[in-house]
Amino acid sequence: MAANTPQKKDFRVIIVGGSVAGLTLALSFERLGIDYVVLEAHRQIDPQVGASIGIFSNGARILDQLGVYDNILEYVDPPTWNEMLTDQGRLVQRSDSLRLMHACTGYPVAFLERRQALQVLYSHVQNKNRVLTGKKVVAVDQDKGGVTAICEDGSSFTGDILAGADGVHSRIRQEMWQHAEATNGLKRLATDKKAMSADYRCLFGISSPIPGLEEKTIYRTFNKNWSFLVVIGKDGQCFWFVFEKLDSTYRPPNMPRYKESHHADFIAPFLGRYVSQTVTFEALWKRKKVATLTPLEESHHSHWTYDRIVCLGDSIHKMTPNIGQGGNWAIESAAALSNTIQDLVKQTDGQPTLDQVRKALYAYQEGRKPRTKDVCEMAGFATRLEAFENPMHRIMSLYVVPYAGDMLVDVHCQSVSGAPQLNFLPQPERSMVEGTVFQTSQYAGDGDGFAWRALRALPLLLVCASAYHAGRLPSGGYHGRGESEAAILIDIGNLVALQIIGMAEMVRRGNSFSWAAAWPVFVTMGQWKGPLAYMMPAYFFLHYVQIIPGRYGAPYNRHVPVHYAKTLLPAVVVSSVLMTALSLFGGQEPNDDSWTWQPLVAVLLHRVLASCLPDTTEVDRIDNHGRDKKYLYLAYGFGGVFSAALYFSAGWTPISATTCVSDCLQVWKGLQGQGQPEEKCWQVIGFHQLALMGSGLFWQFLHFRDLRRIGRLKTNLLVVMGAVLGMTLAFGPAADPTSAEASAIATLKAGRPGDSINHTDWGNLMQDPIVVSIETKAQGGDAVKGTWQMATWQACQWRSLRDLDPSP
Repeated sequence: MAANTPQKKDFRVIIVGGSVAGLTLALSFERLGIDYVVLEAHRQIDPQVGASIGIFSNGARILDQLGVYDNILEYVDPPTWNEMLTDQGRLVQRSDSLRLMHACTGYPVAFLERRQALQVLYSHVQNKNRVLTGKKVVAVDQDKGGVTAICEDGSSFTGDILAGADGVHSRIRQEMWQHAEATNGLKRLATDKKAMSADYRCLFGISSPIPGLEEKTIYRTFNKNWSFLVVIGKDGQCFWFVFEKLDSTYRPPNMPRYKESHHADFIAPFLGRYVSQTVTFEALWKRKKVATLTPLEESHHSHWTYDRIVCLGDSIHKMTPNIGQGGNWAIESAAALSNTIQDLVKQTDGQPTLDQVRKALYAYQEGRKPRTKDVCEMAGFATRLEAFENPMHRIMSLYVVPYAGDMLVDVHCQSVSGAPQLNFLPQPERSMVEGTVFQTSQYAGDGDGFAWRALRALPLLLVCASAYHAGRLPSGGYHGRGESEAAILIDIGNLVALQIIGMAEMVRRGNSFSWAAAWPVFVTMGQWKGPLAYMMPAYFFLHYVQIIPGRYGAPYNRHVPVHYAKTLLPAVVVSSVLMTALSLFGGQEPNDDSWTWQPLVAVLLHRVLASCLPDTTEVDRIDNHGRDKKYLYLAYGFGGVFSAALYFSAGWTPISATTCVSDCLQVWKGLQGQGQPEEKCWQVIGFHQLALMGSGLFWQFLHFRDLRRIGRLKTNLLVVMGAVLGMTLAFGPAADPTSAEASAIATLKAGRPGDSINHTDWGNLMQDPIVVSIETKAQGGDAVKGTWQMATWQACQWRSLRDLDPSP
């Protein structure tokens, strides 16, 4: 393992606690060449207390950097299946979410005994004489020159920084508070000292293999005020947890303490309860190797450091074990502290002053607190959710989570994507596999928060408001100048093209629980209120604000289930034919309200048709997430060609856009009492077409801006938008969004950020003879030939987009 140039030996860190956090910190310092000593209170580094540890991707990546992870895997048979059950053993959900988590992060979920993890970490320490056992720290002295740890046996150790990794009952945290109180150095310290509480207790342990419990499976049983968690590890070994709500909330110094003699009374009510569909907890208890009963402390302290003392791991952020992040967060904090100390030593040449130490450790604290607060709250919520602490938790556990698809995987991936790593060591190959959350974490950058995106997209709402104030089309039809047929063709062209985009976005996996899933509401409201320009800008606004580039970073989030992709185009076409037939043969005017309900009919028909095909999503989302592409490109191509054909049939030319601008101005004059009533109808039509075109162009601009910001698009935005504008002028407002949508998805699927669409690709595309010919014929008014050649060019475009994507 490569290491940086050793730092000066006179800078030293005292690590109190040979825990996972403490040993990770020690290994990091060895890679940096920073002097350290580890003081462990126990006589052995790996005591057996029945504890297990789950290594998730955020911790695994750091251990991988340290060269430790492969040895961790020797003790692991990663679980694949996750089963959720009721107390009667009824299966609520069985999913392969853990396999998907592996695909999304590059690392499997690894469960092993805590002492095994400690053994692996300790075995990689090169200077084992620096790891001292039987050294219980009882006092700490510090001054401007350094900090000294005084042990129970009378020995003492002096250094520049003292790191407390000594667990939830941390002596170092207590010493830090005492030093701060003596100098009145920390604000609101009294509140911080009351931060720890316990609402639950847990009996955890390890049992030998149990018949009926499948390998590679995690079992979770939920019920009122209690829950089970059972993880089947390597060779069938069972790691289990029994959670129970306490009779009240406890705080130090009144935390309950338990002995082995309390186990029998605690476990009696649980023996007959099911941990799987066929196995009760009694089977686990009979084969237990070791068990421990403890209150589940929860805390997220405000003060992590004072002067030369700093805390990490459970000593400063203690969470419940339901989401398995306690150990991983300790590893994260060790990495973050290592990065901080590396920078401190480098900037001060190994001789930092007290003020420099304070500033560095404060920066570490403030950098870790927001993220740690979130995960502590998430862990506490999971504990209460699984114990049905209130009726809403029960509803969510039994009726929401089982039907939320891979929502929990999404939440996990979003959480670990921001994890720190060791800045001074190379990134492991596992973490940089294409599509993993660490490889795509660069998609979310500064200025990409909700507020900034909303501010950036605000013009879309202004367009929506303008369309509303421009007025509706008059009741009773269109008037004069052949507006009836032309307006109907334009509306149908807009609707079909946008319907294809909206319905695809509605079922795209990355858009679950987003506004994109509410597409039918927006388009139906737009149809009911009049032109689509009433609602489409609002849809574009919400879609952009909520659908960030990182949401599509993972390939499985870009995936549209194939049974939906295959039936998208047939659903739109058949519903359109039905609405047209109803209008023509229903004895009503062509411009009646039949098409108002086309979006809902299309969505319902899409569901019906998709249900007739096999759902291969479970396999495709991991192993074949590119199967949807050819069906989507076909649908996008049809939408673009169909919309443009109707625009040409309605007499659209590039000059029409300038006419729309003129009509737009006339509409505003009409609102001020200056327009002629007989001209108002066509002017309103023109205004709404301009609003739809403008909002669509701006929506595309925002998404192409995102692609450029994350490095997936190298072409200058002005060149891209010039091409888009040219296509809009040539083929109408709704023809181009389908092309842009296909382009954006193809660009995201093009591979790593370096594998992007560049200006040469765009330049070649816009200089294509077919495009030039189309422009010439369209401007000359040859609608039939122009439409035919445009269809040929669209086919060429889909081919070029497909070639950008290396996946099968």
